[in-house]
Parts: sequence; structure tokens; C-alpha cells
Amino acid sequence: MPDEILTVSEAAKLLKISEKTFYNWVHIDGFPKLKVGNCIRIPRGLLMDWVNAQATKGEITQ
Repeated sequence: MPDEILTVSEAAKLLKISEKTFYNWVHIDGFPKLKVGNCIRIPRGLLMDWVNAQATKGEITQ
């Protein structure tokens, strides 16, 4: 089954953060995102892997 693709709004709600914070994260090197025209989409599985990796480090750095 293919990975679920989220919008920024859906991903921010999933992580319980603001959309503004999520848009800031999009610019971090290595952040999992897809650009579809002017839209940003996020593969759910890759997002959760990235969040878990950041949690292991203890912080999200830009």
C-alpha cells in the first residue's frame, strides 16, 4: 500500500503544531517533502521517520 500523502494542514494537525511552524520546518535540510506545482505535500511515513529522528537528537534544528 502506498504511503499516505498529507497536505501541510493535515501534517500540522497530525503533529499538533501550527501551520506556520510546519512551513518553517519545510525549509530544514532533509525535511521530507514533495513539491507539486506550488503545493507542498508530505509523505506520512517519511514525516514520522523524520520526527522520530529529531526526537532522538532531542531537538529540531534549522
